[in-house]
Amino acid sequence: MKKILFLLFAAAAFAACNDDDGEPKVRYATTNDGIENGYLQGANLHFYGTSTVTDAKGETFTDPEAWFEFADGPESFSLYMHKTRFAANMPGVEMRLQTVTYTPKGDKSLNFVREEIIPSALKENNEGGGSSYQPVERYKITNLTGAIDGVDCRVSFTCAGVFQVIYEGRLIIKE
Repeated sequence: MKKILFLLFAAAAFAACNDDDGEPKVRYATTNDGIENGYLQGANLHFYGTSTVTDAKGETFTDPEAWFEFADGPESFSLYMHKTRFAANMPGVEMRLQTVTYTPKGDKSLNFVREEIIPSALKENNEGGGSSYQPVERYKITNLTGAIDGVDCRVSFTCAGVFQVIYEGRLIIKE
């Protein structure tokens, strides 16, 4: 009987120590040191937020754990959309938009517009093993617009002529 009580006590103690509430562990930034005078400074900026996708039928899918990353600079950036999804049953895809130019808009702000761009997706190589980013014509992005304003980010675009995507996120501290 003592063993059973001890095991129950130990299980309760372990459960009480578990601070995993099911929420992603992110720390939001209060300032953005990655942009100065409207120009990216070379540090990758990671934003965590919500992506809302509307398909051609008007059905909506919301991904509350969307992660966008801006890399490079100072005149253009690559936008990485990590584990991005356009439907509930779609597996997450690592997608990249390269050489997106932008316009400085104040000290910690910038805007960007691109009429059309072919994204690349991370895929396994046909030869030699490993994986690399490869262009995916069928995922053509049109009407790409976005802005970073301090710690806030907003991006919208149409993917494959069917999926209207609106992303809103906040800058996180990547550890």
